[in-house]
Amino acid sequence: MKEVIIIGGGISGLSVAWRLINKGFKVKIIEADDRVGGLAKSIKIDNYYFDIGPHSFFSEDKEVFESVMSLFKGEESAMPFSKRTVKMWFRNRYVDYPLSAKSVLFQMGILSPFLSFLSFAKSYIKNIFVKEDKNKPLTIEDWAINNFGKYLFLNFFKPYTEQFWKIPTSELSHRVIPSSRKMDFAKTLKHLLISKYLELSKREPGKLSLVQRDSLPSYYPKKGFGEIGERIAKKIKENNMEIYFNEEVKEIEVNDKKLFTIKTENKSFKSDYLISTIPINTIFPKFNPKPESQILNDSSKLEYLSLILVYLITKKKNVINCQYCYYIDRPYNRISEMNNFSNESSPSNENILSVEISCLKGSELWNLSKDEIYELCITSIEKDKIIKKEDIEDFKVIKVPSVYPIYRKDYEKYLNKTNEYFSKIKKFSSIGRQGQFYYGDIDQMVRLGFDAADKIVNSNLKDN
Repeated sequence: MKEVIIIGGGISGLSVAWRLINKGFKVKIIEADDRVGGLAKSIKIDNYYFDIGPHSFFSEDKEVFESVMSLFKGEESAMPFSKRTVKMWFRNRYVDYPLSAKSVLFQMGILSPFLSFLSFAKSYIKNIFVKEDKNKPLTIEDWAINNFGKYLFLNFFKPYTEQFWKIPTSELSHRVIPSSRKMDFAKTLKHLLISKYLELSKREPGKLSLVQRDSLPSYYPKKGFGEIGERIAKKIKENNMEIYFNEEVKEIEVNDKKLFTIKTENKSFKSDYLISTIPINTIFPKFNPKPESQILNDSSKLEYLSLILVYLITKKKNVINCQYCYYIDRPYNRISEMNNFSNESSPSNENILSVEISCLKGSELWNLSKDEIYELCITSIEKDKIIKKEDIEDFKVIKVPSVYPIYRKDYEKYLNKTNEYFSKIKKFSSIGRQGQFYYGDIDQMVRLGFDAADKIVNSNLKDN
């Protein structure tokens, strides 16, 4: 029986094991945390479920959608439909997000739509006559000006992006905006005026426009988003596949027969196939024999943004009147109201506001104490009249390293070099948001896991 080791029990790693069920493989997952789910887990403290940022499940990938929904078969009420309501606080106004023609034309006041349209028209005409240099890396600055005009770039994209990523927009690749959030003014205007009533069900899977993908119905488990990962883990265990918790991989030995020996502080595992879902910049130093210094240096250039989450527990309901809202020129980037995802995320008489702050690990912000972080947030929250300090009953602070891949404008050359190195290691794959350096949605991580499992199955068939 062939053995597969998966490093990391996040959604991608779990999906590989899930797919390999009943395929004749012995699968083991090594997880450094005490629970599965990775960045999509929920942390239960007392009667509260704290998500690592707001998530919801949606997909135009029929197989992925049906697979995840099957986890709740017979108890569909445990993962009900959840209408996504997302806003942006722009110049003291709530504006629909992702930014679209509708939000620009009808929600930004009187002057902003006029200036936005003129700015967009100028960029649109310029793009007709001036062709892009295909060899030049496309930055977020270039992308935003080309697709929305300079006015919206200067007043929205630049301040929010630099607040979030802590890096100038001229140094960031356009990839920092997930593909599911990318829209341009012209396409959204067409969608608003012409294509608004197209039925999503008539579109082929994977063929939805970016605007329409964001309009897909979404679902959220009542007991926190992490329940999806927990249910996949249950399926894995029911099929005699093992998950080892609190085990951090220290060394990965590749021997002459292309077999792997994976060592943690307490255990040693051998496998025929190896899947890694941990950050690329952390796995290279674990290889034995050690990679050359150049590839170690290249992989270290692939960095990740960290996240600080402040959970405010309150009895106040309908605080921001949407699931989550983005903020510009504030200490935090986004606030989520968890009762608008599920009223079972906290006791019936309470509510949770999840406040997100992005930062670099080891920065001054990262090193602040929990009380200092709370005070930093609550001062601005009170000033914006979101909620009063006296309405906060308690708070929790969680720090999460390596959350978002940082797409600097030259990231591709370093990623290509690491992928070239990986390709030389037979029966090894690095996948997922962290392992593949890919900023995608949950359903896309499930698909990456399924595809990695299929690759193992096909490889095994060829070997036999």
